[in-house]
Amino acid sequence: MAMKKLINKPEDIVKELIKGLVNSHSDLLKLIDDDIIIRRNPKVRGKVQIVFGQGAGHEPGYKGMVGYGMHDVEIPGGIFACSGGDRIYEGIKIAWEMSGNTPVLLLIANHEGDVINANIALDLARDDGIDVEPVLLYDDIASAPKGDEKNRRGMAGMTFSFKIAGALAEEGKSRDDIIKMTKEVNAGTKTLAVALKPCTIPTTGQLLFTLGEDEIVIGPGVHGEAGPEGPMKLVTANEVMDIVAGRIIDDGEFKSGDDSLVLINGCGSTTLMEMFILYNRLDEILASKNIKPYKPLIANIVTTQEMAGFSLTMCKADDEVKRLWDAPANTPYFKVCGE
Repeated sequence: MAMKKLINKPEDIVKELIKGLVNSHSDLLKLIDDDIIIRRNPKVRGKVQIVFGQGAGHEPGYKGMVGYGMHDVEIPGGIFACSGGDRIYEGIKIAWEMSGNTPVLLLIANHEGDVINANIALDLARDDGIDVEPVLLYDDIASAPKGDEKNRRGMAGMTFSFKIAGALAEEGKSRDDIIKMTKEVNAGTKTLAVALKPCTIPTTGQLLFTLGEDEIVIGPGVHGEAGPEGPMKLVTANEVMDIVAGRIIDDGEFKSGDDSLVLINGCGSTTLMEMFILYNRLDEILASKNIKPYKPLIANIVTTQEMAGFSLTMCKADDEVKRLWDAPANTPYFKVCGE
């Protein structure tokens, strides 16, 4: 079947989507050099600036989370491809200048291309005298076994790290304090995805992967990377959630009395109807184990075009994590009004 998407020229997709995002949220965002998104109203000088670079095609993704209480500079790459090291360097330099030469924090999604380009950017920035340090984010329990967490992929669970890091930076905390807390949150964050249907890659019209009409797969990556097991037959929402939640609870060693941040993330074409049905079962599972969900987020946050499916993320939450999750944020696609 021919691809049906409302685009113009494939080579203009990223440029046009970035402009559309910024122009439709011009009260919050500003575009630099046609490919770097920054906050329209930067933090007070002297506060840590947070930078991130990630491929396009995951909208709203983290480019939709630039703003107060989240991060300051986003460097989008191509469709499912990280931005180049030279462009991430430019983003770091912009952050450094906006902050009045305050230390910069670079968040990195743990994918091979992202890590390579981030390291190039870090070398360029440090050669230029910029004080920048990275934090690597990873949460996908399907991509590496327990005990080998640093080889896991970054998935939608990075949202928790972005929110906590952004809240601390807004409060004026030191970069060392932000790094410490972000690493703790990342270590406690566990994600597992399920795919029902693939998407088409908008620049080529090709399917991202193939899957039978009566099949699902547990554990795919955000770019359609294979999980540790093959497809299985489609089952009910409750049966799927039983599998996914069980694996996350086991991997994260969640126990009775724990509080947990919860994210059910739609992959693109998953309806809110389906996600609420899935959450209903999750709520039953958590109640049976005396695990308390704290202000769950249920939305399409990090998508893979029109892929059908979802991911579940849980993160252990003490009082400080809950406080920071509640802290005000004002971005195009993530807003917290505060108490």
